Parts: sequence; structure tokens; C-alpha cells
Amino acid sequence: MKQDIINYLTGKSILILGYGREGKSALNFIQQNLPDANLAIADQKALDLVDVKTFSGENYLEHVKEFDIIIKSPGIPTRDFVDDDQLSKITSLTDLFLRFCQNPIIGVTGTKGKSTTSSLTCHLLKEAGRDAILVGNIGIACFDAIDLIKENTIIVFEISCHQLEFVQASPHVAILLNLYEEHLDHYKSAEDYYNAKKSIYKYQGTNDTLIYGDIFQHASREEIANLPMHKIDIYHDIDIPKEEIHTHLVGDHNLHDIYAAIAACEAMGIDRKEALKHLDSFRGLPHRMEYVGEYNHIRFYNDSIATAQEAVINAVKALGDVDTLILGGMDRGLNYHPLVDFLRNGDVRNIILLPNTTTVFQKLFEEAPYSQKLIPAANMADAVDLAFEKTAEGRICLLSPAAASYGFYKNFEERGKDYCTLIKKYAKI
Repeated sequence: MKQDIINYLTGKSILILGYGREGKSALNFIQQNLPDANLAIADQKALDLVDVKTFSGENYLEHVKEFDIIIKSPGIPTRDFVDDDQLSKITSLTDLFLRFCQNPIIGVTGTKGKSTTSSLTCHLLKEAGRDAILVGNIGIACFDAIDLIKENTIIVFEISCHQLEFVQASPHVAILLNLYEEHLDHYKSAEDYYNAKKSIYKYQGTNDTLIYGDIFQHASREEIANLPMHKIDIYHDIDIPKEEIHTHLVGDHNLHDIYAAIAACEAMGIDRKEALKHLDSFRGLPHRMEYVGEYNHIRFYNDSIATAQEAVINAVKALGDVDTLILGGMDRGLNYHPLVDFLRNGDVRNIILLPNTTTVFQKLFEEAPYSQKLIPAANMADAVDLAFEKTAEGRICLLSPAAASYGFYKNFEERGKDYCTLIKKYAKI
């Protein structure tokens, strides 16, 4: 694979667009393997790099037309490109990896559940004695794994919509867990977002496998039925008695993640019973309905990963005894009516609202009668103080924001860590 990528890049002028985790990985690969390449890096933030041409500031995209290949990082919105000719030059680490890797790849995407499913799949493969490695949106950048891949290695690749946007190849096994409204701050339309997700199976053939879940609001049954690959519907084609599923994961949505992981293992030749016996040793991931602990007779859960309202609904249903919900964050213009209707008719008594979606939720609740207490909070510290004050003893306080963290935190992990730290700090006072 490495030599094929080197051959593809040789003799071309290359622009690395975005200098985050993937941009740094791309630079490292090119400097090690193509030291004489005509190379530059463009990023909106200022760059302090030696021996590499850089473009930064507001006009960082000005020079894209000067290069043969643009290796785009996931965080650069495609709406910032205005020219189809520029778009045609774009590739990414994900695209190059999928195109040139000869090992079997299990690609996992979906609006929600992809990190749990990909981590669980890799865990089950390893426990069953297979050489497996987890790369992509979770794990390590795919190019950083190239030298770790052996002849018999199975790659489990968690792939975000941004990573899928410009791929020209699909994994041998594609898992598309669900499609919900998300990332409208990045795409021109919801349809563009759904199409990016569907790219995970777009280039599959008759020898490949598509494992799919809750996607039919945005992909027709006829569309899926006419696809050439082997298809597995995790809601209808997998029947595992619940007494055979021993897991620490809570909720029906996690049950479907388990089904997808089991199906992927079976596609790799692992017997279902062999995969099932290793479920219990998987402990789950931080910030995903993570039990923080019981403090002042209140049980606290951290579901900071929940940036879509469907994930919040699933979390509240799964836990079953939520008295206080901490909700809100970056306003991306999402339609929150389904979540508000669910909460209005549910048992959550206290809804603590984080900025800057506070007014959005207040207006939606006020459209019809409601009994919940809507409590604005200035920040996370204020929200945690209010949670200790308002939550009934013996019940649950859940952080499940239905909003991104950007503008307030670097990412959902930082938000979740802050929540957990504040809980423990308050409890010691």
C-alpha cells in the first residue's frame, strides 16, 4: 500500500489543506517518503513550520488552484470552495487509504454510535484471535497505521461524514448505522450530509457487504434493494436472543450497535457464538452514557457525545430515571421539535439549558403546554450547581446536550471532562 500511495503522489504538486491531526499525519508521510515533493500547507490559523511553504489567514484558500492535489483535512468545510475545478483535485487520507489498502477494511459510519460500534468490533476481533487495528475518527490517523499493518491485519476504520466526502473507494465491509440531521453548519443542505455518509457504500461491488440500520428516512428501500453488494439489515436480518447478550452497554440503540459489530465479525469469518462470548469484556467508551458516579445521593451520567437529538432521546429512554437533563450548546439551526415533543410528554422534571441554544429551546417549549422546569445556566459550572440543587435524591442527572461543543469547548471530550470534574469538585465542598 505504501509504495502505491508514493507512486500516486510522485511528480505532483501537493497542498495539505488543514493542519490538524490528519494534516500533520499527511506532512509526516510526505516528508518521510517524498522529501523532494513540491509541498505546501494551508490553514486559517498561523503556522510556524520550518522548510515548508505555508498559507494562512483569511485568504488561506487563495492558492488551491496552484496545486495538482489537495489533501483535505476533515475540518475544512467544502462550502469554502467555490470552483468545481478545485473540488476535482481534492483527496484525503481516508480516500487514499481506501483506494490503496489491500487488507480487509471494516468501515463504520452513522450519525450516532460509530465510535462504540467500531471500538466494539475491533475488541471482538482481537478477542477472537484476529490481528485488528482501529483507525480513523477514533484510534490513530490511518496513515500513522500504515507501518503497523501486516499481511493478515483487519482494519476497523471509523469514518466521519467529513472523511467520506471525497472518497473514490469503499471498504469491503461498510456499516451505516443511522442517518439523522446533523452538521448543517458544515454542509449546504441536509441532503449533502446524507450523501457524504452514503459514500461508505457507493463504490462497493458484489463481493462486499453493507450492514445498515435506521437509514430509511434518507435512503429509499428501493435504492438499497438495487445495490449490488450483500446486504444485512441489523433491525430485521439479525435475531439474537437477549439472554445470549451479556453486555455493559445500556439501551436499544446500543443493542443495534452490538448487532452491527457481530455482523461485521461474521463477515470476517468469525462464528457468532465466538463473538458473543467476548461482549462482556467490553466496558464501553467515555462520554457515551458514561456513569460518573453517585454524589449527594444523585446519580450522574455523562453523554457529552450526544450532539444529535435522537441520541438524547435514546439516552433518556435507556436510563429510565432521568430527573434532570442538561441540554444545549452551539446553535447549528437544527429542528429540535421532535426532542421537545418527547421531553414535553416525558418524566424529566428539570431541563437545564446551556447557551447558546437556550432561547431556541425556550421558544419551542412555549409553543404548547409543558410542566417541566426550564432553567437557563450561564455555563457548565452553573449547570452543575443547579443540577445538585434541583435533582431529586435517588434519581439521575444526565448531560446529553443535543448540540455541538464548539465555541465553548475544543470538542465533546473536553466538555464531558469538565462536567465530570465539576461534579466531583462540587461534591467535595
